[in-house]
Amino acid sequence: MKFVTDFRKTAIKYDGSDISYKDTIKWSKSFGEKLDLEREDRVIIFMENRPELLYSFLAVWDKKGTCVCLDESFDSESLEYYLRDADAKYILTSRKNEEVTRRAIEDTGVSLEVVVADDIEDTYEGEVDYLEHPERDAVALMLYTSGTTGDPKGVMLTYDNILVNVEGLDKYDVYKSTDSILAILPMHHIFPLLGAGIIPLSKGATVVFLKEMSKAAIGECLKNNGITMIIGVPRLYEMFHKGIMDKINSNKVARTLFSLCERFQNLSLSRKIFKKVHEGFGGNIRYFVSGGSKLEPQVAKDFLTLGIEVLEGYGMTETAPMMTFTPGGEVLPGSAGIVLPGTELKIADDGEILSKGRHVMKGYFKRPEATAETVRDGWIHTGDLGELRNGKLFVTGRKKEMIVLSNGKNINPLEIEAFIMKNTNLIQEMAVTEYNNLLTAVVYPNFQAVKDEGVTNIRETLKWGVVDKYNNGAPAYRKILAIEVVGEELPKTKLGKVRRFMLPDFLDGMNREEVEIEEPEFEEYRVLSDYLKSVKGRGVAPNAHLELDLGLDSLELVELLSYLESTFGVDANEELLLEHSTVEKLARYLEEHSNEIVDTGVNWGEILHKEIEVELPKSNKLGILAKVLLKPVFKLYLKHSKSGVEHVSDSPVIFAGNHQSVADGAILNEALPNDVLKNSYYMAKVKHFDSPKMKRIADNTNVLVVDINKNLAETLQTLAHVLNSGKNVVIFPEGVRSREGRMGEFKKSFAILSKELNVPVVPFGIRGAYEAFPTGTKLPKSGRVEIKFFDRILPENMSYEEVVEKTRDRIKEWVEK
Repeated sequence: MKFVTDFRKTAIKYDGSDISYKDTIKWSKSFGEKLDLEREDRVIIFMENRPELLYSFLAVWDKKGTCVCLDESFDSESLEYYLRDADAKYILTSRKNEEVTRRAIEDTGVSLEVVVADDIEDTYEGEVDYLEHPERDAVALMLYTSGTTGDPKGVMLTYDNILVNVEGLDKYDVYKSTDSILAILPMHHIFPLLGAGIIPLSKGATVVFLKEMSKAAIGECLKNNGITMIIGVPRLYEMFHKGIMDKINSNKVARTLFSLCERFQNLSLSRKIFKKVHEGFGGNIRYFVSGGSKLEPQVAKDFLTLGIEVLEGYGMTETAPMMTFTPGGEVLPGSAGIVLPGTELKIADDGEILSKGRHVMKGYFKRPEATAETVRDGWIHTGDLGELRNGKLFVTGRKKEMIVLSNGKNINPLEIEAFIMKNTNLIQEMAVTEYNNLLTAVVYPNFQAVKDEGVTNIRETLKWGVVDKYNNGAPAYRKILAIEVVGEELPKTKLGKVRRFMLPDFLDGMNREEVEIEEPEFEEYRVLSDYLKSVKGRGVAPNAHLELDLGLDSLELVELLSYLESTFGVDANEELLLEHSTVEKLARYLEEHSNEIVDTGVNWGEILHKEIEVELPKSNKLGILAKVLLKPVFKLYLKHSKSGVEHVSDSPVIFAGNHQSVADGAILNEALPNDVLKNSYYMAKVKHFDSPKMKRIADNTNVLVVDINKNLAETLQTLAHVLNSGKNVVIFPEGVRSREGRMGEFKKSFAILSKELNVPVVPFGIRGAYEAFPTGTKLPKSGRVEIKFFDRILPENMSYEEVVEKTRDRIKEWVEK
């Protein structure tokens, strides 16, 4: 019956103190003297991670009671439910949580005794130098778990449920008495409670608690405490991973060495080459242990390359907790390991993971119906989906999280999320869900990466530069049709798992009208706020993000920068908006740096006529050559036809057309006379022309290479320079190619150029290109493409909006005829 004995060494480290096993036992006995318990009497433990939490736990077990561990962050209202449900005899709490505890007891009227850990003194004077555990068939632990619906349920675990997990780990020699284990996760979850607390103490290891949870404190602890094992969640290891890989990728030698180690996959070699990485973790790490949710396989793979094994397992509170585990030396990134001894596991016909054995809970406290629904014929139904490959488990999704579309198609959101996250560093968190009947990506950006890469167009960059890459290769029913970019973290459990069922309410809250917030009273804020209210036609909160919350598009950001310069007399650029991304932050900057406020509004004419240095392409000879080479293709394969060419002339114009395919530029080139073509200039994003070869092509095809994330105003000024030089510009006002064949909204940049420079717009429409060459295909299909030029639109006596509307309507009527 002995569980913890005197190993004659340090058991717990906390806040500069080393607490021996002997003292841990004495303190636990002293705590036990405050408890009058019979078998399976329940004791609530409600306190933060600290030695007293373990003293409390061990004391209850030593007295043959049942531990009920609760989240120490509960307020009194949240705590009330658990006080009513648990039928506990005592609640052991800390001074920090005493007031919350007593208020909840008073409000509920339940009868249980409060024991404040800080008031307990070391009074034990007995000779016993060990602590006992409950009997094997007794309920030793009750933890609450909640699903997407209903009240939280108390999971009753016997000591034997827990013991079978311990025996499985013992087979693989996971814990050693020489281990020093960092307890970083809250211990009301079974994974850290057992993995970083109770089991290590039973093996003679040392548990290290952190009083302060910060990056600096974690680093200091790792270096000074000989940590050999960290029990953490994927987010922790992803944080470590990012910091390490950023440094490696910024150094050519380090990248080469990493590639070398990646090829050989030899732990000993990797540990020598990346000795500094290991020293950063204190130099003693045997394993990282990851649980709570699935770790991104690339993270596990990269740590292996660095010489660090990340051991993953799979389980749930109801299985105490593990069903599978990865022994040292058998890490396979993406896998949750092998089935533990004494555990049966199988995959049901619908893909659900089922398990049977000594590890399966006794049941849910006072909920026989819920127990019968979860455990059927001895098999626990996990609700997770998975596959067994060569004896290893791969978790593929959550049954309840599968999205079932109206056409009956099933979508696993985890697969989509993994694909997108793997291909960008601009996203901190994301989740795919169905929202407003559309498959929606909810994205919380990595604002540091956004800042480092100079991205000022966050929403557009994520939508077209990230999510659209996934859509291009996805079948129609799996395409993401909407993207919600949010300014705060997604709702998650304490272990970092996204609470997907909460996403609709989360988004509703984001999209709801702003609540009344007390606004700053200084003049710069008032002027800026009034301007933004006029632009968006709604209220503006001080903490509103200029792009994510207010939805300022590219042109509105340019207008804002111009307004800041003319009204406040400051030098304004995209970097300023990155550094001061909310209304109040920007206003505070203006308060500090502006001399006087002269509200003159936005003057596009002034913006466009600003003198800048522009180096135009040398010629369009490659464009003319490409036209010659492609003529047979357009004549025989795509059957190109044109009309309205009489509306095309030599004088400077803006060609504005709909955007159906990647071939639209070539279709327009084929239709334009050569003398017009050689004087016509296109815009292209810098990412498409960033190699020396592509730059040479751009320089000889009248392509103006622009970066929309860096000085968009300069892009428009470049186009204005071209038009003022007597040349033509070609603009596709939708900004992106059609994804479904329908025309999108036209952005007004071409109308601003037309109006302010008094340059006519020649609308042109393209038909058949989407059907021949839709987005995501590599080669066009044979078909018929048509292009038609329309009467010029003269901007005099018209607003920007009227120019846009008239241009779009002419094209749309013909294209969708």
